[in-house]
Amino acid sequence: MHATFLLQIFQAIPPAEQPAMRKFLQSPFFNSRADVLVLFDLLVREQRRAALTTWPKEEVFAQIFPGQAYHNLTLNHLFAYLTERLEQYLALVEMQRDGLAERLYRVRAFRRRGLTQLFERDTQLLEKEHTASPHRHAGWHLFHYQLQNEIFSQRIIQRRDGATNLQGTVDALGQFFLLENLRWACTAHALRSLGSPTDYRLPLIETAKEAAALATADQPALALLGYSLRALQNPDDVAAFREATALLTKYPDLFPPAESRDLYMAAINFCIRRQNRGERDYAQTALNLYRAALARGILLENGVLPKYTYNNIHLLAQVTGERDWAYTFLEQYRNYLPLADRDNIFRYNLAIFHYRAGEHSRVLELLRTVEFSEVFINLDVRRMLLKGYYELGEWPVLASLLDSFKAYLRRQKDLGYHRESYLNLVKFTQKVMRVADKRVAARRQLATQIQAVKAVAEREWLLEKLGIGS
Repeated sequence: MHATFLLQIFQAIPPAEQPAMRKFLQSPFFNSRADVLVLFDLLVREQRRAALTTWPKEEVFAQIFPGQAYHNLTLNHLFAYLTERLEQYLALVEMQRDGLAERLYRVRAFRRRGLTQLFERDTQLLEKEHTASPHRHAGWHLFHYQLQNEIFSQRIIQRRDGATNLQGTVDALGQFFLLENLRWACTAHALRSLGSPTDYRLPLIETAKEAAALATADQPALALLGYSLRALQNPDDVAAFREATALLTKYPDLFPPAESRDLYMAAINFCIRRQNRGERDYAQTALNLYRAALARGILLENGVLPKYTYNNIHLLAQVTGERDWAYTFLEQYRNYLPLADRDNIFRYNLAIFHYRAGEHSRVLELLRTVEFSEVFINLDVRRMLLKGYYELGEWPVLASLLDSFKAYLRRQKDLGYHRESYLNLVKFTQKVMRVADKRVAARRQLATQIQAVKAVAEREWLLEKLGIGS
């Protein structure tokens, strides 16, 4: 069955939602064609048999139009019509999920149809509810502008004295513009830090930055985005970082969860950059920010904690020495991990937990069944296995691992200096195995070679195995 868009939409809708969709199609207001409902029911039936993509169009036509000769154009038109209805259904569902947007369209309808009392009643309720919200992000100001625009359009007709809410309307529009420009500027700088090659042009961003620098006490969202942008642009701007984190703590609900998460991650990335420069106190600050975000529930995406977030939090807990909290975290958030990778991710992190305690037997037990497609996690798993086998004296298994590790690294062409660093780890581990019980002179000679090479993973550990410190 070749109806690409129709099948894409239909298969994206969970079976539990199909009865609601059928009711939509049964409504004469949205659909007056009986053949559309027949096609929908056929799709539901064949989906249970997993036969949609291989279902011949001639059979589809015969079941919808029994006794008629196959006509491809007629069937294609039916596919297109059902596709449009399903698209309309999705749009209506989204509108209903956003209750404020639906009510805004309602007051617009009241205004256009001259239903003044209903208009006044609903706009007053909407203003009251909207103002009571703790959010003051760009989306809040956009809705405020749209609502004030409706009120302005009503008053400009009714009032002869020229008294309107024009100032409040344009103020809301201005705040939306400033906040949204700053938010996108933060996003652009975050992408640059991840290696994005694009040099984004941000129109009038300087105006937004100037406004943020002059933000008043009743504009904390504007100030927060301004400080966040400064910290993203300059890892030496500690003052901006401190102001941003102070505002995050003082006004936890200024932004909806997704935007709050971005602000927390900007602050955490500032800490990581400082930590990577040797300022270890920032590891604790980053962990505290993660904990605050966890407590607010904003790190979850559709109820799922991303695996890299889980990994990063655990590593920070290990770095800061909070092992008890680290173990509690691993267990507490295990069931929030993506289902497909849940066991692998948990076992990998639990292996790191025991690795840090020198419990190599437990590490090997956990990692023997762990499989990841991600290259850097694979490197880390093999590194821990390598050290575990060595520490436990499992020489035949270690020799086999070193051979497979070397072959794996040679297949990876895009690792940069990591490839050379791990290849040197493999090479020098093999050499350490050969000279570990030899005379001091032989071990010193190998230690000199290890120290002379620029990129060597686990350099300190190799020197330790030779009985010679760096």
